[in-house]
Amino acid sequence: MSPLVRLARPVDAEAMGRVTVSSYLAAHRGQVPEPVWLARREHWTPEVSARAWADALAEIAADTDPTACVYLAVEPCGEVVGVAMGQPAEASPLPHTGEVSALYVLPGHQGRGLGRRLVSAVATHLRERGLPALTIAVLAANTPARRFYQALGGREVAAEVTEEAGHQLPQVVYGWPDTAHLISGS
Repeated sequence: MSPLVRLARPVDAEAMGRVTVSSYLAAHRGQVPEPVWLARREHWTPEVSARAWADALAEIAADTDPTACVYLAVEPCGEVVGVAMGQPAEASPLPHTGEVSALYVLPGHQGRGLGRRLVSAVATHLRERGLPALTIAVLAANTPARRFYQALGGREVAAEVTEEAGHQLPQVVYGWPDTAHLISGS
């Protein structure tokens, strides 16, 4: 039986913290400078992440017509194995654009279509709220994720640099001017 993709609930925050921290640390070892990775491992614990997710979910719940969304991939046994967050894009070269601001799937569950399903859920939610275009920023060094976004039809639309722990981290922004194919699965 395949995992269910559903909207996150406040009770999911603890599991979301575990998934995001575990996934980040596994994926980005060797992709970011070692001091950045070590600082994340030391300071960004599952508990810290869970509190941030609880705050984000409370903010979404307080909005009477929320554009932001958080979807989860949940195994039949109830284990949360993937998290995706979408919201209006802060800055985008594409008009009427939403962004996937977080996408994490536990390493042991990757390659099963969960990332694709999570992106599709976010794209559907944002499209229904008038944001038919989508972007996602990814570390330039994250070749597996870049291949994934390219396989979903994303095209490089911008380059950015983010700063963390005193280090400049180059990012590539992938974009979809129309998310119809992400939603239909074609």
